[in-house]
Amino acid sequence: MFEGIHHISIAVDDLEEARDFYAGLLELAEIDRPPLPNPGYWFQVGVCQLHLTGKSKAENGHRIPGTGAGETHFALMGGDLEAVKRRIESAGISVKDGINAAIGMRQLFFRDPSNNLVEVFAPLDS
Repeated sequence: MFEGIHHISIAVDDLEEARDFYAGLLELAEIDRPPLPNPGYWFQVGVCQLHLTGKSKAENGHRIPGTGAGETHFALMGGDLEAVKRRIESAGISVKDGINAAIGMRQLFFRDPSNNLVEVFAPLDS
């Protein structure tokens, strides 16, 4: 159903310190990041990406609702998002469904039984 884990996003206290750690000490390859509303850095690690995002979330200090901004999560890529959404909601789990035009993706966000944030996304159809 899914193509794999696309990225893991880690919410960090200090973005520059985290960037120095991952790019400097661990020598991960930094990649371009689209203009998103929250600050961060992205790295390519084999077929998976590592996304760093600041815990400060947004200018007002609050999380950006319905997104993974400022919160540690992982993202599964691919699959039939309509079918995934129906299956998750049929289990009584709330799903935030949205379009992220900045990256050209439709994204679903929901919580696992331990309250961890899970993202599933697919490219927008042309």
